[in-house]
Amino acid sequence: MSSVSGEKQGIQRLMKLTPPKDQWTPVDSALHTPKMFFCNYKKAQERMFAAIYHTFKHHYQNNFLYHRVCEVNGITPDQITSEYDVQKIPLLPDAFFKDYPDGNKFLHWLKTIFTGSLPKPFFKSNNPSYDEIIDEFNRKGTSIMFTSGTSGRFSFIPRDTRSWNRVKYSAMKSVMELMDYNPTDQVILLIPDPRQTNLTIASLFGIAYDLYDPSNIHVALDMKITTQFLRMQRDETIGLSEKLKAKALATISPLVQRNSDLRVIHLLEEAEKNKKRLNIAGPPFWLDQIMERMKKEGTTVRLPESQILTGGGWKAEENKRLPEELFREKVTEILGIPEERYHDVYAMSECSSVFLSCEGHYKHIPPVVIPLVLDENLNPLGYEQVGRFAFIDPLPDSYPGFIITGDKVKILERCPKCNREGPVLDVEVTRMPGFEGRGCAAIMAELMQKDGEDHSELPVG
Repeated sequence: MSSVSGEKQGIQRLMKLTPPKDQWTPVDSALHTPKMFFCNYKKAQERMFAAIYHTFKHHYQNNFLYHRVCEVNGITPDQITSEYDVQKIPLLPDAFFKDYPDGNKFLHWLKTIFTGSLPKPFFKSNNPSYDEIIDEFNRKGTSIMFTSGTSGRFSFIPRDTRSWNRVKYSAMKSVMELMDYNPTDQVILLIPDPRQTNLTIASLFGIAYDLYDPSNIHVALDMKITTQFLRMQRDETIGLSEKLKAKALATISPLVQRNSDLRVIHLLEEAEKNKKRLNIAGPPFWLDQIMERMKKEGTTVRLPESQILTGGGWKAEENKRLPEELFREKVTEILGIPEERYHDVYAMSECSSVFLSCEGHYKHIPPVVIPLVLDENLNPLGYEQVGRFAFIDPLPDSYPGFIITGDKVKILERCPKCNREGPVLDVEVTRMPGFEGRGCAAIMAELMQKDGEDHSELPVG
């Protein structure tokens, strides 16, 4: 396929996620107007203040909990009058999304953090499980995505259809601009089937189904992953039935993992034989496990036109972590994929944009999110300073995307390696001292081892 034809297909795929223009808000204008994210960064950001103001006012008026946070901080939309006021917007810690009550009060918590009104669910019992709640809202068009840190406590992020389409649109534009995108490529996803789970890492990598022909996508783990499944993986069983299932799971999992890895290796060998381009995507420790198996068997392949996209970090496999430079060398040695065709992505469950690395391995920040680096007193730092990462994300309608993370980063004003415009994250992103390992990669690593009020009436500012 010619590059012109591929570009045309890419535009068509993006258009499927673009609402009719007469339905645009300032947020849609900021997201969908720029033809390119990284070609004219300042121009792409011209509509950002209007988008942020619109979103802040939306959450202030329609989110009970966030309205209270703003009251405590003494901030109202009237005080946000220019781009210089954006840093006054109150930020929420990422732990906010795992600070929920257990049992039947969980649904009330979900209603409290959701901006606006959740679709009215129907349950057979008065105390539905997390998975029953997730499945019911999936049917109603709202995705309750979940992830977990090393503590085992889930984070739940609610996204309505429009908010999720914005995530997909932003991620797809980054892929099209920063990688060698061809919609006819073959894809190997080192994740559970994203069509069978709301696990965030699977959902994000599952955007491949919007980028490529589904018939060309191979999923490594054909398994339904639920919160119950993950609890049993961690030996957090409830009742005899779960204990019996957990024992069976402990027996089956190593065999499932081995068969999965062997099938991926077979796909790699077939791609080499048939000279096919592959996009291999998933957490780095899973790819490392496959490469270690190949190394022990004395197997290598040469895939010089293929690409790697890793994300999620090493998490529970931290003791096996390789510095990214050494990991790229290992990829080249065993898979024959050049280092410039290795990409890594920094993505957070709470953020609607992904920060994808270019061929120079610096992670580019899309112009539809405002990145911040904060000192220990939560004061903003400048470029080249190391601190705690925070961001102002105007894209989600369903929850406030104004977040402080526990990640330790350094932001550079320009990429040292490529000519694309806009700030970038330095190559390595780590955790601040005292913060648990976050995100879905912790869950993925485990898979490979064994207030009660209904605040439907919200104050309007």
